[in-house]
Amino acid sequence: MQQLILPSEALSSFKALIDIDAEETKETFDRFHSFMIGNIGMLIDDTQFCEIIDNSNICKIPLTPPWFKGILNLRGNSVPIVNLNEYYGIKTSSPKRNRKHHILAIGKGKNLCGIEIPNLPSKISFEKSTIINRKVNLPKNMDEQIECIYENNGIWVKIDTNIYFNHLFSPFH
Repeated sequence: MQQLILPSEALSSFKALIDIDAEETKETFDRFHSFMIGNIGMLIDDTQFCEIIDNSNICKIPLTPPWFKGILNLRGNSVPIVNLNEYYGIKTSSPKRNRKHHILAIGKGKNLCGIEIPNLPSKISFEKSTIINRKVNLPKNMDEQIECIYENNGIWVKIDTNIYFNHLFSPFH
């Protein structure tokens, strides 16, 4: 005689397998939002809130460094906009006048900053085994704000956004 079981009982056995796979993935992989600064990959923890915003209404601020692009109003919050290529003195390969940049807004509320980037960001994962401990040639001051460095088809640096933005804007305080 065939015994019938409830669908919830049948599906719960699959859920246990999925949970085990998810735990293994968490232990072996780190997940990030990523974008490029020159030939260096920048990584932000994927739990950090990020969004792409329109860059057409940036208000320029006089007497600020060239890497500080201005302020943008995003839902009532003033968002400082920076260009990290210019901040680190990294030359871009294409002329600026023909290139449309995107703004990656990172954070929420008062802890919000925008980074001008040439290409759309993406989600990326790295095995924890790809973290490197050796000295890497990075632009001046960059190594002070990074948490760790991954090597996989190039150099990728994970940044703590709070420390990073405090460093960027400390000269303005």
